[in-house]
Amino acid sequence: MTEPALVARRYDGKSVLVTGGTGFIGTHLSRQLVACGAEVAVLGRHAGPLPDGVELVLGDVRSEASVTPLIARRFDYVFNLAAYSGQVPSFTDHEQSLTTNCLGHLNLLEAIRTQSPETAMCFASSRLVYGRTQYLPVDEDHPKEARSFYGIHKRTCEEYCEYYALRFGVRSVALRISNPYGPHAPSGHHRYNIANWMIDELIAGRDVTVYGRGEQLRDYIYIDDAVEALLCAAADANAAGHVYNVGSGTGTALMDFVRGVIQATGTGGFRLVDWPQEFLQVETGDYAADITRIVGELGWRPRVSLASGIAATVAAAGVASMRGTAPPRDVAQADDVPNDNDAEVLEQAA
Repeated sequence: MTEPALVARRYDGKSVLVTGGTGFIGTHLSRQLVACGAEVAVLGRHAGPLPDGVELVLGDVRSEASVTPLIARRFDYVFNLAAYSGQVPSFTDHEQSLTTNCLGHLNLLEAIRTQSPETAMCFASSRLVYGRTQYLPVDEDHPKEARSFYGIHKRTCEEYCEYYALRFGVRSVALRISNPYGPHAPSGHHRYNIANWMIDELIAGRDVTVYGRGEQLRDYIYIDDAVEALLCAAADANAAGHVYNVGSGTGTALMDFVRGVIQATGTGGFRLVDWPQEFLQVETGDYAADITRIVGELGWRPRVSLASGIAATVAAAGVASMRGTAPPRDVAQADDVPNDNDAEVLEQAA
């Protein structure tokens, strides 16, 4: 297993750009990069709370005028987390999904090619490239039959990485992240991360809505483990040109997740409803990631159990509430918006 201290040393004194860096994953990643001794800049469309020591650059990945001069600073690493997230929203607002996900990613790759060819990129892809699962656990060679434009766009971005590597030698790695959760600022809605939203609702003593009987399996991964995977993959030259699944390696029924949170909080409840048609159409079926490749090739593996991760998330919410640091429930985080959110949209159908 690759030890975190060894990974951290690879970033000491390095310059790093994180796009979508004020979202859920980006905030945690930026904080850890600073702890590793890196000089960190975040590209985002809106100002938002950032860890100490992180530079905010206001801009849009869809704009070459924003991206090209920034990449010309010749960062050692670029983490592309910026995305227009969501399966259903990718149908209702397909132009935003296409331009933010595909054009934004292409702008970054092209700028690296022309301005900073030594820069290594790590791209946050999604398990949704697989579409409806045909077997479990799902390995990286599983058929890619995405059921939404969002999944198609993520797979397209992976192919952009493959092309730029073969044609121009641009070094990149893509991680298909499953369902991340962990300490966060509440957004007040479920659009971006159903796991964290459910935790917020249950902490507040409210009931959460569960589609069907809640038997659908999802692979929940604690945010610290997801961040460690990103750091490990980007810094390992042997990872270049590869795609890796990132998850816990275990499928957990949604109802078991909900019951685990209720047990940890002692509050809230649930109600079962029929699947809404728009979500049923993009439902992928049960999912559990096969993480054999990333464990074997990079030495990364998850460390935090689901029970421990839920407990840590609930505890962090309590501390934030006592300190008065959590924003009002109906106020979304600055980059927790369609154009710049880094977190996988995790509707129950996702």
